[in-house]
Amino acid sequence: MSARILVLDIETQRAVVETFSLFSDYTSIDRVLVPARVLCFAAKWFGEEQMFFHAAWDDDDEYNYDLMLRAAWNLYHEADFVATWNGDRFDTQWLMAEFGRLELGPPSPFKGLDLMKVAKKNFGQGLMSKKLDWLARNWIGDRKAGHGGKDLWHEIRHGDQKSRKSAQKTMRAYNEQDVILTEKMLDRFLPWTGINVALYEENPKGCTKCASSNLVKDGLYHTTTQTYQQYRCKQCGGWSRGPRSLGTSDLRPL
Repeated sequence: MSARILVLDIETQRAVVETFSLFSDYTSIDRVLVPARVLCFAAKWFGEEQMFFHAAWDDDDEYNYDLMLRAAWNLYHEADFVATWNGDRFDTQWLMAEFGRLELGPPSPFKGLDLMKVAKKNFGQGLMSKKLDWLARNWIGDRKAGHGGKDLWHEIRHGDQKSRKSAQKTMRAYNEQDVILTEKMLDRFLPWTGINVALYEENPKGCTKCASSNLVKDGLYHTTTQTYQQYRCKQCGGWSRGPRSLGTSDLRPL
């Protein structure tokens, strides 16, 4: 059994509100005609080929909206980790709010793996931008999909049949490309994530970051009282330590 890491990205649709001014700083909840909502999501299992995509393009399409949210719930329910870019504050909160509103209940417990947080913690001041597009361009030579100079959200809601279909196709490509980039960045970030995927293996003796058995002894790891064998993974570059102490001290620091 291996750790199930879900890589996911959502897109949301704008709300429709009444307002007297384009410069209003506040809109009453009574002026909201159509609430903001989840428009679509794309997801895949880390290391697997299949891409999942679900959408509810129309504001009044409650049937497909329910199917979309249930599909997302089922994927979360299977996941040990959910990898996103800024997803702890956005994607996952959006979906959990909808799970609650639709009385689906919470999915099985999982661990959030927000790669923007990984980037901030480990590389913060060394990055000119924490955006996925910037990291993708500079780390993996790839980039986010373009919008084609169109307001896709407006076209999806208000366009004619032809422009709506075109906008939906572009939105899907945009959404799925974000998942592809997030997966590639996860592969690069594995040594810095702090997760222990080896715990999910039948014989947890591999690298704690990627579960590879291609480990080499490389020095010793010292705590304030114990010494352990230290290992480096030749596949992802991550560091691990052995399970048993090689030595201890009777004295403790004050």
